[in-house]
Amino acid sequence: MSFQQKCAKCRSKKIDFTETINRPLYISIYAAVLVVLGVIGVSVKGTPVIFLFLGLMGAFVLFAVRMHLEKKKILKCVCLDCGERWQTAANAAQKQTK
Repeated sequence: MSFQQKCAKCRSKKIDFTETINRPLYISIYAAVLVVLGVIGVSVKGTPVIFLFLGLMGAFVLFAVRMHLEKKKILKCVCLDCGERWQTAANAAQKQTK
């Protein structure tokens, strides 16, 4: 991370950052995309070539979903001196440095 925040309580710069995404949302979207692509493949009586292209399309869709979720990433911050905890958006913190 290229930015440094200070604790609002004690003004310490010793901060532990943890980046998180919404994993249950990502897993449910992943499963839904696979189910939809599987249903499409079976309904058109797909050949292996059709399943190959459906798999590539699914990979692209999941890549786009992952990039969208990366924009909405959350930073969990913990001050190592006083133990204060807070959350912030990763993009908001990166925009502050520009």
